[in-house]
Amino acid sequence: MVIDVEDNPNCAGCGVMRFQPLSLPRRVGAVILHGADGGALPCRVTGWGPDGPGPARARKVADSGDGTVWLVYGGAWGVRLAPAGGEGAEDPWRADAPGQWGEPFITLAAAHDLIAAAERED
Repeated sequence: MVIDVEDNPNCAGCGVMRFQPLSLPRRVGAVILHGADGGALPCRVTGWGPDGPGPARARKVADSGDGTVWLVYGGAWGVRLAPAGGEGAEDPWRADAPGQWGEPFITLAAAHDLIAAAERED
């Protein structure tokens, strides 16, 4: 599996990253990020591209630096995150929204840090 996010309005690029997939992808709507201080930050997540939000997905991968991790990835411009809960938690996804930020992708150590996307009928 290859992730190649170039510099874009959402985030700095990451260049070409290769991962060995160990599971099928699943849609995710939120993740729990862990800081160096041990704190946990639940965040909404979406894929991001030139046309705005899209699905974010996660899959278990082999990563040469960390062993086995969960890779969370999105559109051509990576993923976009926002803290869940509190003021602004339900604000629409926007590239210029305060409290939101972009990443090319994120890796998580455990599956319990992934929260499935809500099933929606559109």
